[in-house]
Amino acid sequence: MKEIVVIGGGPAGVEAAVAAAQGNTKVTLISEGPIGGRTGWDSLLPSKVWLHAAEVADIVAHASSEGGTAGRVEPATVIQRIKQVAHQWSEHEAQRLQAAGVQVVHGTATFSSPHHLTVRNDDNQQTLHADAVIIATGSVPRFPPAMKPDGQRIIAPRFASHLNTLPPDMIVIGGGPTGSEFASLFSRLGVRVTWIVGSPGVLPMFAPAAGAALNRAMTARGVNIVQVDGERVERSETGVRVTTTDGAVYEAAMAFLAIGRLPDLSRLDLAAAGLTVDANGQLTVDQHGRTAVDHIFAVGDAAGGPMLANRALAQAWIAGRTAADLPAPGYCPHTIVHAVYTVPEIAQVGIVTSAEEELKRVRAPYTTSLKAFLSADTDGWVELTFDPITRQVRGGVAVGSHAADLLAPVALAIQTNATLADLAAVFAAYPTLSETIFTAARAASQVMA
Repeated sequence: MKEIVVIGGGPAGVEAAVAAAQGNTKVTLISEGPIGGRTGWDSLLPSKVWLHAAEVADIVAHASSEGGTAGRVEPATVIQRIKQVAHQWSEHEAQRLQAAGVQVVHGTATFSSPHHLTVRNDDNQQTLHADAVIIATGSVPRFPPAMKPDGQRIIAPRFASHLNTLPPDMIVIGGGPTGSEFASLFSRLGVRVTWIVGSPGVLPMFAPAAGAALNRAMTARGVNIVQVDGERVERSETGVRVTTTDGAVYEAAMAFLAIGRLPDLSRLDLAAAGLTVDANGQLTVDQHGRTAVDHIFAVGDAAGGPMLANRALAQAWIAGRTAADLPAPGYCPHTIVHAVYTVPEIAQVGIVTSAEEELKRVRAPYTTSLKAFLSADTDGWVELTFDPITRQVRGGVAVGSHAADLLAPVALAIQTNATLADLAAVFAAYPTLSETIFTAARAASQVMA
């Protein structure tokens, strides 16, 4: 029986372990903390609870037009909800592992050789043999020397589960997905926001039209967007002071840092396993997650960016099955939906610009669906990218409510090499926003006819 060890108790680690357990294997998962990892306890889950609370408050606030009454978000209640959901999700994931027959060992793992791991905790130390190892250790925040959180006035995503009160104003530093989500969140909660997005601008890794749409929406909401890099953040007598590279100074009660993340690999003693990290601090892997040492795999943030939970899960499932000698497809980055849960929500999948190939685009507004009028979301839109010769769907962008959900059929179309005609023949439930994807496909088919 093949012995497989998974390092990491977050979503990717759990997914890899459950997938590997489907073979003729003995699977052990090493988790440094409670099952759920940093994603479930410190970063992603707490932020999404806050975002959900803001979404519910927005719905209630607009309920007067539907005969309802307005409400507001109470931070203390959100904090309790975060704890409740985190415990529930951790128990759910632990039950998945138990049902799959995965043994869980708590402690910190270190390679002692390519096939042996030493696990240390407060009580003891043990050595595990592994025929295959899957590294799913996630990532840690990156903070320049002059920009570090103090947990009080200068905070980062991991402090979202301790934010008992909201300040009157906040400086958010970072124009990527996390900075975008929290800048949007704080603004929706009534906090005056100065958003220092850096010289690349808002969501530079997304389609330009999507980033521009979010920029306009945030500006309209009163957010002061500063397109220059932050240089230093420090406490002042009354709050914080942020200095940018152009010498400007911005002050507020608090600052929120969302500058970036790095793979969490430093404690593994990778040299003992015969591995080295590349210049970006990550492990280079093939389409099945294999590193330079054939029986050692790396998935999710440990394998570098883009650091997305669904990407990590996809890689983990593939690596788990591959390690267990089960059939698995190669990882395809073009089927991973990139989503940012702002207002408006932003999402994209596949190839969305013509930089790589000569592709065509077609856009459909949300207003092609009755649902947009019912939900008062008439500014949203979807866009399909396609090959004008083969008419195969190559990518998609969505801006508006449920944008990430709308792109699921586009991801499937890319996976299956579907054409515009394939999508055009589908009519979604009426009225739903999902109609817009298929409407766009029909519009493109008419143009290309």
